[in-house]
Amino acid sequence: MGNITQSIVLDSGIEDVWKFITKPDNFSRYVYGYVAGKVITPNLTGVGATYEWYGKLGPIKLKSIEKIVDWQETKRVAYSGILFGITFDSSMNVERIGEQTQLIVSIRYKVPFYLGGTITDLFLIRWIIKDYIKKSLIILKADKCFGLGHSPLNPLCPSPKTEKEI
Repeated sequence: MGNITQSIVLDSGIEDVWKFITKPDNFSRYVYGYVAGKVITPNLTGVGATYEWYGKLGPIKLKSIEKIVDWQETKRVAYSGILFGITFDSSMNVERIGEQTQLIVSIRYKVPFYLGGTITDLFLIRWIIKDYIKKSLIILKADKCFGLGHSPLNPLCPSPKTEKEI
């Protein structure tokens, strides 16, 4: 069983980060390798919400089913799921650091024996997961507007100044 944890500090308030990372429509904007998905339960978020999504690993398209198993508003969301035979439990925790927010992503997973177990994990799976988490966090850090777009009404992401305003 593997366990990977990575974190990043984002230049946005905890409420904005929470709303963005837990909204299913935003998954494609920051989850590296995510291709498409849908909610397969009546509730979009909260404990019990379940998602079917597809990701890409090179040319290979993979299907995943994951369910929210823990939901603590503006603190923690945890999932349990399976991807290509690999079971996983993952979580995203957010913590306020002044005007910024620390996002901590953890994934605990198990590669079954029929997929190579520990050997496949040590030489392949662990490195892929670390890389995908790292790339997802970099995408989040780069998207200072969290996909909301520029707007004079959005203090998180004001419209860019024109040459006349500078």
